[in-house]
Amino acid sequence: MKATYSPTAKTKFTTSHRKEGKCYFSSMMLLDLAAKPYNGTSAHAVIEARLYGTGSKNFAALWVHLPASKKYPDGLHTSGTGSAGGYGYHRPSAALAEAISNTGFTLSEDIGGRGESSMRDALLAIADALGIKRPALIEAHQ
Repeated sequence: MKATYSPTAKTKFTTSHRKEGKCYFSSMMLLDLAAKPYNGTSAHAVIEARLYGTGSKNFAALWVHLPASKKYPDGLHTSGTGSAGGYGYHRPSAALAEAISNTGFTLSEDIGGRGESSMRDALLAIADALGIKRPALIEAHQ
């Protein structure tokens, strides 16, 4: 899977999709293990995806915060959200697919409804597109 970033793409972040207090159930963070310390810390999440869900709808929020690099001299900071409803397919991956699109990234393969492994592959593809050489993907569930 490959990802490409379009700096001119219109991004969309809907704050109502963040349901921290009651519907948060999972997050994925991607660290750059080869990066130098950022703001005095030893590691930080370059990519963070949070997943939220109710009984009939799922939401995803995605943040990308890349410090200045050769590929992106000014760094890259973008965010987006997505949602998916209905039944009979993997809603979290469909919500994340929309969030990825709403951050300005395009994937070579559709991940919507395809499960957790496709979500991991998508975040690693974004890391590769950003030039991250030593990514570490961390998943947390509540």
